[in-house]
Amino acid sequence: MSTDNREVSARLAPSQRRLQRPPDFTGDRLRRFGQVFRRHGLPGAVLGALLLLVPELRATLADALAAFLAAPGRYAVLGLMIFGVLSAWAWVIDRRIDRQAVGWILYLLALSTWEEWVFRLAIPELGQALGVPLRVSVVFSNLLFGVVHYFTLRWKWQWCVGAFLGGMVLSRQLGTHDDLAFIIALHWVATFINTPRLPGRLRSQG
Repeated sequence: MSTDNREVSARLAPSQRRLQRPPDFTGDRLRRFGQVFRRHGLPGAVLGALLLLVPELRATLADALAAFLAAPGRYAVLGLMIFGVLSAWAWVIDRRIDRQAVGWILYLLALSTWEEWVFRLAIPELGQALGVPLRVSVVFSNLLFGVVHYFTLRWKWQWCVGAFLGGMVLSRQLGTHDDLAFIIALHWVATFINTPRLPGRLRSQG
């Protein structure tokens, strides 16, 4: 690797160096947002939309959003507070906050929304409808959550195990609070902590 390439690599977002595997059968490193969106964000959003076509799942979603629908203003305030904190965090680590940084924060919110809907709610509910015990459905859904990250985002296996364990924690919290919006908020913050920079964004040299 040339000196210039080493310098660029050193300035890349830490998550781009620590999360992804070297090139293998799943492809090369994902270095741009477009790659991440096409491989992970868009397919997941489409899957989430398709699951909304199932009437029983829509009813389950409405129940899980009951607290949010009862007091949307309170959740809006909470969302704005989280957005403000994450924006401030983005400024602290890069000494800048621009449209790209704001767009990444909002993208992570959208990502957290469909991932929680699909993996913490819809798939376990489908499993139960097929006669699979709830605990088995939850474990299977979170295993799938980890495996998806292995193939779409090319995460190292250790981080995929972490995704599975984190998903299990979120499933437990959803079972305890029965509040999907709250779980989405937790996921949003955790995902930003793990990947606070837009893919391909260089670290600030300041």
